[in-house]
Amino acid sequence: MERIEGYGIPRSCREPVVAIGTFDGVHLGHQRILSAAVEWARRLDAPAGAVTFRRHPRLAIEGRAPDLITSLEHRLVLFERLGLDFAWILDFDVRLASLSAEEFAREYLAGALGARGLVMGTGSSIGRDRLGPDSPALREALGRMGVEVATVPPVLDAGGEPVSSTRIREAIWECRLDDAAAMLGRPVSVYGRVVRGDARGRRLGYPTANVDLDRGGRPPFGVYATWTIVGSTRYGSITNIGYRPTVQVPPPGLRPDLIIETHMFDFDGDLYGRIVEVEFVAKIRDERRFPDVLSLVEQIRRDEEKARRILEKQRSRLS
Repeated sequence: MERIEGYGIPRSCREPVVAIGTFDGVHLGHQRILSAAVEWARRLDAPAGAVTFRRHPRLAIEGRAPDLITSLEHRLVLFERLGLDFAWILDFDVRLASLSAEEFAREYLAGALGARGLVMGTGSSIGRDRLGPDSPALREALGRMGVEVATVPPVLDAGGEPVSSTRIREAIWECRLDDAAAMLGRPVSVYGRVVRGDARGRRLGYPTANVDLDRGGRPPFGVYATWTIVGSTRYGSITNIGYRPTVQVPPPGLRPDLIIETHMFDFDGDLYGRIVEVEFVAKIRDERRFPDVLSLVEQIRRDEEKARRILEKQRSRLS
């Protein structure tokens, strides 16, 4: 998949069918929109793309924005899995926020891309005037530019409610992982590069990979049964999110660093600098302080045993 930043649009990405949005989480609703763009583009023998934003638009409009479910890099991976040919990453700044729907379409869709089609969800909109796919003014303006509009209905959950990023954030933060996964259409996961830590886990007999999320979302503090994906290989694992209160003691007045570290079962190798994805299956326990390191190691052993049982049960259920 082509990654585009700036206005240098490659010839191979011209005259596409596109969808526009932050697509935070790339949940089932987003997947329906993006897949519709891909299917339409294939019928036209045209490229399919997403116009997305580096940060949430509400940051420029309101000065604050919700925590993201997926980092930009994670979103791009999920886009590629859906079959998109390119993603154009825009910085949603004050100028972009000031553009009307027609101005945005003229500059970005018709002008820079020469887009042939635009796919929108029924609840989506563009421009400071927030014109949606049912707006005659938007359809008329795009029609003059040679851009056809297709509308995709929302995806509803089992209770008949529309799937949304807001509801998924709430489910993740409340640790309702199954509910969040049902709306995402995939497990709750984090994606990032393995960075160097203090190697304390290795000295305890449980080497861990410390994952840099780069603004990606994550479940609440605690220890989880997880799958850690390296390349195309999935490893059973336990993952800790928190401050490691038993072993990490910062100087007075300083807050300890938030750490997401995963211990993979039956893995032996160097992961520094590698990209991993960690899928959360179930929470095992809250993070807590232990009286000494030996007590911590014994608890990690019990955590691993429990995680192995949970993951094996899931594997058997899905096989």
